[in-house]
Amino acid sequence: MDVTISIVSYRQKALLKRCLGQLVSLSLPSSWQTIVVDNCSGDGSAEMVVQDHPWVRLIRLDKNMGFSGGHNVAYAHSDSTIFIVLNADVKVLPGSMETLVDTFSKFPKAAVVGPRLLNPDGSLQFSARRFYDWKTVLARRLPWPGRARINECHLMKDLDQGQVQSVDWVLGAALAIRRSAIDGRTLFDTRYKLYFEDVDLCYFARKRGWDILYCPHSRMIHDHQRNSARSFINRALINHFISWLKFYMKSKGLVGKAKCVPVQE
Repeated sequence: MDVTISIVSYRQKALLKRCLGQLVSLSLPSSWQTIVVDNCSGDGSAEMVVQDHPWVRLIRLDKNMGFSGGHNVAYAHSDSTIFIVLNADVKVLPGSMETLVDTFSKFPKAAVVGPRLLNPDGSLQFSARRFYDWKTVLARRLPWPGRARINECHLMKDLDQGQVQSVDWVLGAALAIRRSAIDGRTLFDTRYKLYFEDVDLCYFARKRGWDILYCPHSRMIHDHQRNSARSFINRALINHFISWLKFYMKSKGLVGKAKCVPVQE
């Protein structure tokens, strides 16, 4: 399959340099292309890409279009069968990118496939999740009754890490997308200013009859930092809640929750 790896960067020069250097070391198929969308960083990121990584297709934007807008630009400037969204703060372990892509051949109904994400210390990062409801939104932040149980359900802590599973959604830090499963020319809904772009993508793909898969055999390290958890009330938390409201209205509140379901090849 032909593949595009899309990395959107805004003032992440050091992380971007590490990410691209690590991708080179993987010796990925020559037919794959990597696109870096620079969101008008102004920190030398774009110049670094040109100088150190001429194999990368660089797209410079004259304003910061954010996560969704940046990836939408890369999506519009590519036509590959598989489109991979990759954060600059993700380190791909050897063989994991190929494993992620091969999953689409094994599972023809897969629209989105997410890898097993690990914290820098090697511990599991819960990147496959169930959809939010109002209880989840409150329990993720407040001492809500039954908070531990609600969060464990949301984070799919009952997930079998030994085989590919059908899940509700996977974290947008690293995910692969089958282009033919996308309805329209735009990948992400830019009405979400922070968070829920990945939830929205997975929800509406599922609604059209596609599967969202978690592939634990593909492993990547994610230097994840939850901005919304740094204090009780902050801008990230407010944006998270606003995005949830937008998603709730868009989906008309008809969001069920999946069980952990192994899928057969």
